[in-house]
Amino acid sequence: MNDHRTSEIPAPDDLSAVPRGRHRRSTTHLDGLPSVPLSVWLTEPLTGCCPLCAGPVVTACARRLPVALVRQITETYSESGDVVWVPDAGNGSLLIGPVTCGRRVIGYARTASALLKEQPTEIASRAVLRHVPPTGLPGQSERLASRAALAILAPHHPATASELAPVLDATVRVVSPGGGVVVVTRQQPGQDRPGLLTAFAQAAGLTYLQHVAAVEASATGGKLRPRTETASHGPDCACPGASARAGRHQVAHHDLLVFTK
Repeated sequence: MNDHRTSEIPAPDDLSAVPRGRHRRSTTHLDGLPSVPLSVWLTEPLTGCCPLCAGPVVTACARRLPVALVRQITETYSESGDVVWVPDAGNGSLLIGPVTCGRRVIGYARTASALLKEQPTEIASRAVLRHVPPTGLPGQSERLASRAALAILAPHHPATASELAPVLDATVRVVSPGGGVVVVTRQQPGQDRPGLLTAFAQAAGLTYLQHVAAVEASATGGKLRPRTETASHGPDCACPGASARAGRHQVAHHDLLVFTK
């Protein structure tokens, strides 16, 4: 994966839309629940835990995303110099990933993240970070209308319609026509979470384009080998009992739901 960092990227305060070099998406929308292309990516496992989620180590939320996955999303669905909108910076990966790919980021944080301290100078040069609750996002989005080429969301679980509505409304307002929205999630017992989030996104006015299964595995000798989490959960670990998750013998995956405006 190439790093597209360049000195020609405007400062983060200059949030004017960057001219699009090409239109990358041509999938047509189908009425009702659409049948969309399915892709499979091999990726690193989710990391750490989330005290905001019902299952601290079983959700694919903003506080658990690995930087490598965010970089892959960024490189696939945006171009160098684009603005990426992040309504929840989570553990910091959603800021670090786009910035190290040469994008500019407008992000919002609920809590401080130790991960952001690893690359403070580079992040500060290309990212605008504000501390705003989800309910305040629609107001923030008014002056950013149609500025972002890509938005990356990774909602916490559970999330009700009333909690998701302001986030999705703001996302639709900020993303430019033809821009992309990627929602990261994971199936939960007793709930079709990808289907639920797809319905919410479509109700907000987004068009469903693609489903990516991000498999936590590596390919060796024609076989998938599950990857296991190695990173420490840190002092704010929310897990009951041992903080580190035991090694797995089964391949796990999470879902990337890709939409366009």
